[in-house]
Amino acid sequence: MFRAQHPRTPELSPWDDDGPVSGIALLLPGGFIRSHRGPLRMAELGMRGLATELADRGRPHGLAVHLLHYRYSGWNGADADTAVDTRWALDELARHHPGAPVVLIGNSLGGRAAFWCAEHPSVVGVAGIAPWLPSGDRVEHLAGRRVLIVHGTADRSAAGAAQSLEYALRARQVTPDLARYEVPGGSHYLIRRGADVMALTTDFTLAALGMAAAPPATGAVCTRLPARA
Repeated sequence: MFRAQHPRTPELSPWDDDGPVSGIALLLPGGFIRSHRGPLRMAELGMRGLATELADRGRPHGLAVHLLHYRYSGWNGADADTAVDTRWALDELARHHPGAPVVLIGNSLGGRAAFWCAEHPSVVGVAGIAPWLPSGDRVEHLAGRRVLIVHGTADRSAAGAAQSLEYALRARQVTPDLARYEVPGGSHYLIRRGADVMALTTDFTLAALGMAAAPPATGAVCTRLPARA
């Protein structure tokens, strides 16, 4: 573990990075629009299933899986604390694993951080699970990256599905290697289709890192989430 030496510093927890590392999945949990409390542990726990599936399926290919613990559980306006911590994590991973490509996987608040930090030279792909993507967030820096967005149509949170649709339509002009899946009737938490979301996200991550074939819906922005086989 890359341990913080002082209070209120981010930390990286390796879920699996034994052996040679050919690629990295960096998991970015959710949080709040504004909060200076510590990281939201429930949001981190909510990514355990995905971390386990990534590690299990990616281990034979040299995939390292890391979870980021933020300094604060909030984005906090112009401070963009979640994005600041994500950039720190990317720099740390690049230092420990030079040349290893990274896929950012962000849930809700973490989704915004993932898309904000996609221009980092290590990043080859970005996945947002019910991502918070306010209107006006830039997309130009996504050029050359693979993109996945999964959103429930009944998401009534601040990270509504209409926002990610608008973002995806703009982003597709920059990167055609984009897929956005909708979960009909799905809420912000996507609990009923959790297994399918994890499978799709893992498929995407392995494909973006060159470890597996790509999922079929590249270029579509309103595809229904398929059932897990």
